Amino acid sequence: MYKSAVPLSVYFIVKNEELRLPESLAQAVKVADELIVVDSGSTDRTIEIAKSFGAKVVHRDWTGFAAQKAYAASLCQYDWVLDLDADEVLSDDVINNIKSALARSDLADFAGFKMRWVYVPPFKGHPMVFAKDQWILRFYNKTKAAITDVEFSNNDRPQVKSGKVENLAGDVLHKSLITLDQLERKYSLLTSNQAADYVKIGRKISTFRLIVELPLKFLKYYIVDQQFRNGWYGFCVAVISANRNFMRFAKAKELSMMIGSQDNKKC
Repeated sequence: MYKSAVPLSVYFIVKNEELRLPESLAQAVKVADELIVVDSGSTDRTIEIAKSFGAKVVHRDWTGFAAQKAYAASLCQYDWVLDLDADEVLSDDVINNIKSALARSDLADFAGFKMRWVYVPPFKGHPMVFAKDQWILRFYNKTKAAITDVEFSNNDRPQVKSGKVENLAGDVLHKSLITLDQLERKYSLLTSNQAADYVKIGRKISTFRLIVELPLKFLKYYIVDQQFRNGWYGFCVAVISANRNFMRFAKAKELSMMIGSQDNKKC
């Protein structure tokens, strides 16, 4: 693994990622002084692959994206950390810029650096080619920024406590979409986590909000976010994405009703 002047820990949370993890790790080792992989129960070759790259692998039952990532960050021995998913690959440009950032004389003034996530279609000729780039804070000093450790929360972005944040040139290649089936399964987990979190914090979902959520979100994804440019595939993605937003509320409303019914039986 790479040895920098200011050491960097790179951490992953994974489950059954034998197909996408190798490419991500192959680039991560170019900047990592330490690799941490928190696995939530892989049954494929994920753990074997992670260890082959020199990663420290720790099992932890799934507790939600935020809690899982907060735990992974806590295992890192260095203050500067980089949070990556198995479907995210560092470009050579961003690797060079991460190294340059860690060598900056004013590094102590920074809480972290945002990097640009660029969607990459799963194969040449794939109909999903238009997607918005995102600038995300995932490269940060964990003494100055931290992910709030809340079970089954999807709010897994670090919150800055002190220090500056700057954009870092270079792309992180986001290979999130494999098939529509994979996207639907991914969103099923996301919505279940969000529903549990909403119930935990006591968020109330009105029937009106439930009814309007799906059509409004579909229009957002299909028209505002321009998924219509992707033809039939963009239409499918807009439908699945809108349904994701709808199901987080539907599941939360159902879960609240079930808990209320159980409480009534106890009385």
